Amino acid sequence: MKELWNRTFELFRTRIFLWVPCSLAAILMLALGKLEKAEIHWLYGFFATRRSVLGGDVLAADLAEAQHRARMLIFPLGFVREFLQVCLFVVALAATKNLVCMVLNEQSPDAIAAVRETLPRFREILLLSVKYMAVLLVFGGVLILLGTSPLTPERIHEFFLSKALLYGIGLVCQGCLAWLLMPAAIRLLRSPGNPTISAQDRKMGTVFAVATSAGALALEYLVGKAETVVVIEEQWEGLAIAVVNTIVINTPEVLLFIALSLLAIQEFGKERMLAPGSELSGRIRLSGWVRRVREWRGGPI
Repeated sequence: MKELWNRTFELFRTRIFLWVPCSLAAILMLALGKLEKAEIHWLYGFFATRRSVLGGDVLAADLAEAQHRARMLIFPLGFVREFLQVCLFVVALAATKNLVCMVLNEQSPDAIAAVRETLPRFREILLLSVKYMAVLLVFGGVLILLGTSPLTPERIHEFFLSKALLYGIGLVCQGCLAWLLMPAAIRLLRSPGNPTISAQDRKMGTVFAVATSAGALALEYLVGKAETVVVIEEQWEGLAIAVVNTIVINTPEVLLFIALSLLAIQEFGKERMLAPGSELSGRIRLSGWVRRVREWRGGPI
């Protein structure tokens, strides 16, 4: 575990371009949030007004009905946005693994090529995203049921209103999510047809997911505190601060993506770089990084 942490932090510190996929996904996530707000505003305006025969727009006679009709579209749009966000980060995970492979092969990093190489695995990306959403909905439904059910004791309701408790529950749920989805995530980073990951890899990946989630929650808290003292005078300033904050909060995800890539890298080196007679094995030197990863994993060099 310590070796994995050391290698992950070294790549994180020395290879800034490995931040690109996750940072771009975070920025696109922010853009989707802004777009959703604009859509909600437009939908409320569309259903709450009607065209007058005398010209111009007038308020609808039944505003409650107009709001109800708008919400019937807002909820599905919100679900679509969440699903797109998950897809973006899954693509970022696969692209990060491709960039890590470029580093180990001593190739020039190419973010566009890294993203393009994820296209053949598009079905697996969608499947992992669907699994993530399904598990998240189950956990969310259980928590909502426990927090709002009249059969739940009042003390439990008070506990669910505690922010500290919510953070703890969030980390527990993140650990469960990681444990359930880690095999699918690692398989996505490996060639098709590979066996499931070992229990040790699954455990290390889960620990990394929980640790990075805790770091993200801490950063989110600190960024929220800092935002309260910042005075914004121009709209572009607010947008720039939002972009920077989004990248900062999602920085721990970069560490997670690098760690999962290193967990999957043994298969890459074995099949692509060490295959007898392969073109790649004849013209790419096995880097010291791959040797150290092999020694750490206990596999053949």
